[in-house]
Amino acid sequence: MFRNVTIMLLSIIFIFALTSVSTVFAHASEPGGTDPLTLIEASYQAGDLTLDEKVLLEIAAIRAPEDLPEQYRSASLATGEAGKYRGACQTLLRIMAGDWDQLLPSTRAAVKDAMTRWETDFTYDSPGGFFKLHYDTNGTNQVPSADSDSSGVPDYVERVAAYFDSSLTRHRELGYLDPPSDGGLGGDNKYDVYFESMSYYGYAVPEGNGPGPGSDRYSHIVLHNTFLGFPPNTDPEGNQWGAAKVTAAHELHHAVQFAYDFNEGIWFMELDATYLEDIAFDHVNDNWNYLDDFFNFPNKSLQENSLHAYASFIWGLYLAQAYDTSLMVAVWEGAVEQDVFDALSDTLLGRYGIDQDDAFGEFAVWNYITAGRDDGEHHEEAADYPSILIGAEHLSYPVNWRASPNIPNGYSACYVQFRPNILEGQLTVRFNGLDVVHWRAYLILSTSPTEHEVVPIELDSIQWEGAGVVDYFENYEAVTLVGVNVTEFSGSTLFTYSATLRDPFSLASKVVTDSAVYSGAERPFSYRVYNTSPLNDVVDVSCIDDLGWVVPDTIDRFIAGGDSIDVEFLVSVPVGTPVATAATLSFEARSQSDSLVLDAQQIDAVTVVQRGDANFDGQVDLPDLIYAANAMFLGGPQPIPDATASDVNCDGGSDLPDLIYMANMLFLGGDPVPCNPF
Repeated sequence: MFRNVTIMLLSIIFIFALTSVSTVFAHASEPGGTDPLTLIEASYQAGDLTLDEKVLLEIAAIRAPEDLPEQYRSASLATGEAGKYRGACQTLLRIMAGDWDQLLPSTRAAVKDAMTRWETDFTYDSPGGFFKLHYDTNGTNQVPSADSDSSGVPDYVERVAAYFDSSLTRHRELGYLDPPSDGGLGGDNKYDVYFESMSYYGYAVPEGNGPGPGSDRYSHIVLHNTFLGFPPNTDPEGNQWGAAKVTAAHELHHAVQFAYDFNEGIWFMELDATYLEDIAFDHVNDNWNYLDDFFNFPNKSLQENSLHAYASFIWGLYLAQAYDTSLMVAVWEGAVEQDVFDALSDTLLGRYGIDQDDAFGEFAVWNYITAGRDDGEHHEEAADYPSILIGAEHLSYPVNWRASPNIPNGYSACYVQFRPNILEGQLTVRFNGLDVVHWRAYLILSTSPTEHEVVPIELDSIQWEGAGVVDYFENYEAVTLVGVNVTEFSGSTLFTYSATLRDPFSLASKVVTDSAVYSGAERPFSYRVYNTSPLNDVVDVSCIDDLGWVVPDTIDRFIAGGDSIDVEFLVSVPVGTPVATAATLSFEARSQSDSLVLDAQQIDAVTVVQRGDANFDGQVDLPDLIYAANAMFLGGPQPIPDATASDVNCDGGSDLPDLIYMANMLFLGGDPVPCNPF
């Protein structure tokens, strides 16, 4: 039957293409392992096929690829060994939803014919009672014949039935609808599953209207008849059973989606069904095979209707992990009345107060923190994911304004990395997104490959401009700019960016004044502050002590780059403070531009004898002259703290020449005491 359907389809194709066959062959891709659907799409995009021709070739590729024209057969088909690909269900969804109204009546009829259910020799009802599996043990579509329990039903069929039962149980636990009844097609009201020899995992076929008021559909599912030779996965039971498990979950989820609205965006239906594989059979990870198409092309739109949708399943996993698994159920419930994108936006905002654009921006950040960058706090399986493509890396500065290395489409991102190398200073990264779309921008500050801090860049909502500043750039292993286009369904739009690195602020200081002070006297202490950076700065200068000799104060002063200033603080020693008393003075200079930049000094202010201050009041004046004379000639009190206080000529004695020296100093402009410290 399938061979006849294929011959009919190809006949129609050649009738359409009689006048353009040579052109088709000239532009067809060379066989190289690419699946037939991709080769057909490439010819269509090149203008070598009409939509009807493309659709008929696609149906043939799914049902009997060995009968395709040579230019649409992959290298593996050419050698007789069928490749194993995703894409069949996505293609059918696009044909039967998006393309349907544009197709010729004859093309629609051919598609319906090719997708019609068929009779098989045997059926098997799943133990749960919801599914009927249709299979053959001979012929092209025969399933593996092993029957280890001698039940009369091949083990393969029994196991696949169990996978469908467990997938349905998981769907019901999450709160999804069951697939609608087909009204008795396939022999009864059970949901029908068929097995087919093909190059694809499987597909779900939307058929007639369901019981709801909208675009719900009943359906049937077709699975590969052996699942041998498929890509590797991590199922402990082996690749064959892992592939069967996730395909059962994936295609059942399509049937569940059809219970709400089969006419939603294919990009979402495929990422959602691939995400459900993880929810139903988390240990299999067959979908890891598609992640390269996401991480190597971060500028591809999440909403692209291509094989990229399978790799985009991590958007669903992010939503489940960051919020919860009931979110997607609510989205499909909302999709009955509105577009699925709007339903997701409303659900995120209504349930969690989160704007979907912000959520996608956070998701783009999560996608950087994978593989060797995994910090254990983002994607649960991040360590097993690839690393996101870094579009550009910079090691020298400044980086003058330039266009983003990859141009993000709507709901996609671009990553630019800055590394300090051996440079130091303050890094400023500027972002400017073209204002035809909306943007989010982030800096990821990585102190090591697995330690990250995320800093959003505040953007104005008109020009989409903003900047992020990173102090002490040298302390980071890397700083990564993430630019995110958050305008749904938009085309590719670039952003521009720049980066500058300025020298760090730096200070040095010293106390210029020596340590000597006099009891009862005041002395200004001079503190010199050097701006050792080429950058102008304003510096807060302060002084405190431990004996209360200084009134605490903070003085701000401008210092040009490379210059210095002196700031004085008055030290006032109480009258009567004994000689050799020490107060610790603590000076500090701190940059206002960078509060972490400072320099500090300490010095002990120590009381010493002030020669000439015979009465120990801190002043040298007439009372001291009289005090010293009384001590020398009239038996008055001795100088305080000792006789050296009246030895003003510094000759080691206390006598009449000292009185004469002091009188000259006080009244005739004579020289000051030569041995006083200041």
